[in-house]
Amino acid sequence: MKEYTCIVCPNGCSLKYDEKTNTVTGNRCPRGAQYAETEFKCPMRTICSTVRTTLNEYPVISVKTNGEIKKELIFQVMKEINKAVVTSYLPVDSVVIKNVLNTGVDIITTTPMIKGA
Repeated sequence: MKEYTCIVCPNGCSLKYDEKTNTVTGNRCPRGAQYAETEFKCPMRTICSTVRTTLNEYPVISVKTNGEIKKELIFQVMKEINKAVVTSYLPVDSVVIKNVLNTGVDIITTTPMIKGA
């Protein structure tokens, strides 16, 4: 029996996942059951971080994944993010790293970079 606290909605349900029967208890909504099952079988995460730039106004720019990646890839994705350097002004949602580690997920900007700001 694995125990999780659901993070899908503000309820924060205390979930129990029985790996023998593949059943979830403690959830107040179907999303909690899906969360516990995914968390047990293949945990996924979104990453938020920063990327260095060569621009004086923006020494770093905030970025995030535009989808979820496997939890086990977090450190490898962070290594790729730490290697990246932005050299031009970019609008919000610009792709900084396309298809990071062949996951189908891009690293995108979360803040617009405005010249002269």
